[in-house]
Amino acid sequence: MLWSSRPLLALGLALVAAPTLAQDLTLVYKESEPSAGTSSRYFTKEKMRTSDSSRDTIIEYATGKITTIDHKKKEYYEVTLAEMEAQMKAASAEMEKQAAQMKQQMESMPPAVREKMEKMMGGVAEATTVTKGGTRKVAGYDCQEYTVAMGKTIKTDTCNTTALKFPVPELEIKRFTAMGGAFAGMASNPMFKGMAQIGEKMKEVQGFALAETTTVSVFGKNNTTSREAVEVKQGPIDPSVFALPAGYKKVQAPGMKGK
Repeated sequence: MLWSSRPLLALGLALVAAPTLAQDLTLVYKESEPSAGTSSRYFTKEKMRTSDSSRDTIIEYATGKITTIDHKKKEYYEVTLAEMEAQMKAASAEMEKQAAQMKQQMESMPPAVREKMEKMMGGVAEATTVTKGGTRKVAGYDCQEYTVAMGKTIKTDTCNTTALKFPVPELEIKRFTAMGGAFAGMASNPMFKGMAQIGEKMKEVQGFALAETTTVSVFGKNNTTSREAVEVKQGPIDPSVFALPAGYKKVQAPGMKGK
């Protein structure tokens, strides 16, 4: 995806983690460097909004419309879930074609070389571990600590709660979380088998993250980001929270012609 899909993924993980409840939900996080400050997430029965100093994303469940707001450029653009699904299907078809070609090439390799290649492709999945830790309170909620490590490259320490419930209709949960199955058909190929294995391991992590610290190590250099919830509110959210900023210009969505 040429636009940011992180808010959509966050929504999917949140909805899988927590059953629905009628109350609106607001969460405020304290962010670490390089995005020091606070960020917020708002959930109602109709919409979701993620917000920080540089970018906001608004998702409307019924229409599937996703609005991304760039505060630095004072611009915004819109795409729909249907458009994203179409792009993912097109990307999936192309990747399947490439995977088939790679599989054919691998089958012509000597067995020892083929085995080595398959191990390399599945190496990240085999090196991925999920370790359950202790418990603590974050923003007044009990949460379970987990450490997810992908070899020596990526490590995430997270503290998840199962106490928070999300006011999202069951039908919309199915629509938005179904996005994750776009590449499921390729999981049998060695090139993509690791993706399915990592997905299975991540099922061990239960609940919604109230605190999260991720360290990425590349060429001996570490980059660490973290956030922790400092406020959780359940109750009505003013409709103005979902309004577009005044004076912002609508632009074409990256990678989407005619939008």
